[in-house]
Amino acid sequence: MSRTMHIDVRLLPVYDRLPFDKLYPGCAALLRDVGKKSLLEKTPTLYHLVDELVRTARDPNVSGLWKKVLQKHVPELVRCRDQAREALLARELRELDQMLYRLEDLFDDLDKDLRWEVPSGKA
Repeated sequence: MSRTMHIDVRLLPVYDRLPFDKLYPGCAALLRDVGKKSLLEKTPTLYHLVDELVRTARDPNVSGLWKKVLQKHVPELVRCRDQAREALLARELRELDQMLYRLEDLFDDLDKDLRWEVPSGKA
């Protein structure tokens, strides 16, 4: 590494059009309902939210309605996040970009199912 410079490649949340809770109201309702409202204030990336969804899916205190949807979506979210991580570590930015778009699509699907299964936002 250079003495005066370093390379910094990282993922940053960018919600240009709407904040996270407006783009993904089902996911926001889930996080609020399971006591993780503070995550919404931190504006995490979808990449970083995958770990939180894994923990939520395993939490014995989380309602079965939420878990039903999470169990359907979490495996593919983890797979996509892992592929994105590999691309990030290998500095394969084109592949990383594709995986991040895929992750957004997976979150869209998750959000739609969350709103369908728990329309009130409280399970």
